Amino acid sequence: SIGWCDMSKSNVKSLANYYKGLFKDALNDLKTKGRRTRQIPNILTFMRILAPFFIIPVAIIKNVTWIAIFVVFFSLTDAVDGFIARRYNFVSELGKDLDAVCDKVFASTLLLAASFFEPILIINLILEAIIALINTIAKLQNCDPRSHLLGKAKTCILYPLIGLGYLTSYMDIVGIFIFVFLMTTAMQVATAFTYLYKYRRAVSNNKK
Repeated sequence: SIGWCDMSKSNVKSLANYYKGLFKDALNDLKTKGRRTRQIPNILTFMRILAPFFIIPVAIIKNVTWIAIFVVFFSLTDAVDGFIARRYNFVSELGKDLDAVCDKVFASTLLLAASFFEPILIINLILEAIIALINTIAKLQNCDPRSHLLGKAKTCILYPLIGLGYLTSYMDIVGIFIFVFLMTTAMQVATAFTYLYKYRRAVSNNKK
């Protein structure tokens, strides 16, 4: 046994069937005239899954102009999908979970791309992966993982760090970059431990 991290086959199968049903409903909407517009927010959200295939290649050759263009484009999908979903009452469970996954992919893509300019950002990428793993395990344990205030604050400071990572090659801002890097790293570690504690406690309560 591996304790709280024990992901039973029943949990995995149940979750797989749940998302299979959500995707089936989404496909039915796309096939049905008059209901296709309901999936516009989800399509915009899903587009962020493609971000690595556009941003990473131009980051390798350190083309900041194209990085900026792609970042703006994919960031707009993040802003517009939620607005459309709320404005036209297209909010769905699939959209909520898909948004969380795609946001994580997008943030990880930006971190990986920025690491070509500042390799130390690999540390932050690893920490984001750990946080994502904790959330995934919690989901499989039926703990309904939700964002914590600390996690939201961490995300808010993560993006400025990424931006500074790009700019260090063109501006003398190493001191500011190091300060924000240390602050972000500390918040990522604190977030990981907070989520770990919260979900271990939730699993323990569920077993009682």
